[in-house]
Amino acid sequence: MSDVPHIVAGKNPVLEALLQNRTIEKIYILHGQQDNKTRQIYRLARQQRIPVVTADWRKLHQLAPQMQHQGVVAMLSPISLLSLAALLERLEGISHPHFLVLLDRIQDTHNLGAIIRSAEVLGGKGVILPERESAPITPAVMKTSSGAIFHLPIARVTNLGQAIQYLQEKGYWIYGTVKDAPTSLWQVDFRRPCGIIIGNEARGIRPGLLKRCDTVFTIPQKGKTESLNASVAAGIVFAEFLRQNLMGK
Repeated sequence: MSDVPHIVAGKNPVLEALLQNRTIEKIYILHGQQDNKTRQIYRLARQQRIPVVTADWRKLHQLAPQMQHQGVVAMLSPISLLSLAALLERLEGISHPHFLVLLDRIQDTHNLGAIIRSAEVLGGKGVILPERESAPITPAVMKTSSGAIFHLPIARVTNLGQAIQYLQEKGYWIYGTVKDAPTSLWQVDFRRPCGIIIGNEARGIRPGLLKRCDTVFTIPQKGKTESLNASVAAGIVFAEFLRQNLMGK
């Protein structure tokens, strides 16, 4: 297990961290800022005995560079990244269909945060990241996930191919998306434990990983744009998983 130090910026992400009882070292709030969410942050911080410091815009920009911090920045203790074995241990006893997300070289932090958010909202049970060629977990990822990162366990693995094999040995069916696959998303059966691979924004899933998939499919498209954004494509697939398992195929 490894730890990633980070900050959380923005009113909603900081509120979510407080509500989830994350270990927060200190909160910085813009001097003179008063609104309902800011007052709620003050109240929860007092209840949890978390120091709150007023700061000017310059200080907040230094703490959260290139982020829309909305006048609120929290310094959090690290998020723990699990091993794959530890992630699966958390899921022992779950008998109903569920899915894990495997990210192959997702390099844009906003895509990573958006995929984590969609996975959590649509019922995912975990995200698996490779150690190399993957966007790091940054404050931008935290903010884009809108707090979902606090609800969804994340595992980091050295080799995604080996992780796929391990999941298959544990009974997971592995799915991947390909632009010209003969099978449509609407024909796929997701009513089982699944590992869903989301590929690189420009190059998709590596051929070696595609060969390990139990099923590959394409997302039907009608427009003239060549392809979907990775996080949008992920949300469509996760929503179809949820539809099948809530309503029946």
